[in-house]
Amino acid sequence: MGGDHRVFLDATLPHVDAVYQVARHAAGAGQDPEDLVQETYLRAFAAFGSYRGENARAWLAAICLNVARSEARRRRRRPWEVPAQVLLDALPVTRADEARDVAIAGLDARAVARCLAQLPEPQRLSIVLMDVAGYTAREAAEALGCPRGTVLARVHRGRRRLAQLLAEAGVSHERS
Repeated sequence: MGGDHRVFLDATLPHVDAVYQVARHAAGAGQDPEDLVQETYLRAFAAFGSYRGENARAWLAAICLNVARSEARRRRRRPWEVPAQVLLDALPVTRADEARDVAIAGLDARAVARCLAQLPEPQRLSIVLMDVAGYTAREAAEALGCPRGTVLARVHRGRRRLAQLLAEAGVSHERS
C-alpha cells in the first residue's frame, strides 16, 4: 500500500493547482472548491488501480467535474440545506500567457466571474479548462469526455457570448 500511495502522489500531486482551478469554477452554490479537490483526490486514490497512466491532469479534472455534478444533484434534492453563496469571487489568472494576463488584469474580476457564471455549463467549463486552468483542447476534451472539436466550438461560442455579457454589464478593458 505504501508503494501505491507514493506512485499515486507522484502521478497526481503536481496537478493539484489545476484541479483547484477547475474546482473553483465548477463549484456551485454552497460548494467549497477545497471540498471538491479533497473529494476528487479521495475518489482518484480509490480508482487509482484502474488508472492507465495516460493524462493524469485530464483524469483528475474529469473526476472533479463529476464530483461537482454529483454534489449539485444532491444539493438540488435538498435546496434549503445551505444558503446561496456569491458566485465566483474572482477570476484567477494562472496562465503564463502575458497577452491574456494583461487583457484580464484590466477587467473587474467579479463582473467577469458573474458573466462567466451565466454561460451554459458546457461552454463555461470549456472556457475554464482552457483559458483559466491552462488545459490544451485535447486535455479539456479528455476531461469533459467529448471530442476536441466540440471543446473548441464551445470555447468559441462561449467567448463570444461572454464578450456580449461583459459589454451588457458595462465591463471594459481599461487601457492606460
